[in-house]
Amino acid sequence: MTVGTSVALLLFAVAQAAAGTPPVGLAGKYSRDLGIEKDPNVVFAENFEAQSLEDVTARWESVTNAQMMSLSADVPQASSGSRSLLMTHVGGRSTGGHLYRRLPPGYDQLYLRFYVKFDPNCYPIHHFVHLGGYNPPTPWPQGGAGIRPSGDERFTTGVEPYGKAWRWDFYSYWMGMRSSPDEKSWGHDFVNDPALRVERGRWICVELMMKMNDPVGASNGEQALWVDGRPWTKDGQLVSHLGPGFPRGRWVWDSFWPDPQGEPFEGFRWRSAESLNLNFLWLLLYITESPPDYISKIWFDDIVVAREYIGPLR
Repeated sequence: MTVGTSVALLLFAVAQAAAGTPPVGLAGKYSRDLGIEKDPNVVFAENFEAQSLEDVTARWESVTNAQMMSLSADVPQASSGSRSLLMTHVGGRSTGGHLYRRLPPGYDQLYLRFYVKFDPNCYPIHHFVHLGGYNPPTPWPQGGAGIRPSGDERFTTGVEPYGKAWRWDFYSYWMGMRSSPDEKSWGHDFVNDPALRVERGRWICVELMMKMNDPVGASNGEQALWVDGRPWTKDGQLVSHLGPGFPRGRWVWDSFWPDPQGEPFEGFRWRSAESLNLNFLWLLLYITESPPDYISKIWFDDIVVAREYIGPLR
């Protein structure tokens, strides 16, 4: 994608956000996602339609705490399937579970769409769904909490419900983090708007886009977020899509606060080596402070990873 194309898409997203009209994407070609997995631009798809949980986990490379997972009949209204994945977390027994897999051969730009439903009484979540890259890619997640990436070995962005705040935002690790390289570097957030709230008790369509910096010495990488097919605007500017020169805002330690009177965002230098690219998906439920025996339930369904914008189920 050229710089001109990227700017055009950004302006288009701003216009659509202002009009309140969800953009039409890849899912618009496939009613209820039927056949979307065969589209040449789709890298991976998971709708949890299987005879058993074991059939599902066989499609993923790393699975932890499968005993907290089950297949559920609760699915999004427009879904063509009859099953979703239910993760049931019980406080005091574990911090959660995950499904993880590589996305070979690796990509310079990817879109991840998933549907999620949080039980109204779900306890605040510490970390959630991640997309990113490892060099070399491994069949398990490598972690790296609190460690600033060097630029040639990893980067990652999580889509997070941000704990007790229950608001959507990014949680990103990359070589350009604001914290000092010799200090603890925790993931950075960017939208910082309590109005972008997580609605528990209903199915939500979440989509994340990540685009690598190219060439590797440039800070022209991007990331974007859509909720139910809509980007997020605040104070007249699009704040859920960040790239070289947009949006405007200010840094307060490790948080970027959008502000029309601030400085243009510098863009992302995700990597310093071409061998590092987007190559893994990590479906993670991580709850750390739930009271003993407290039950939290989260459903996932209709996951698609593609090379172009996907959009909600049609």
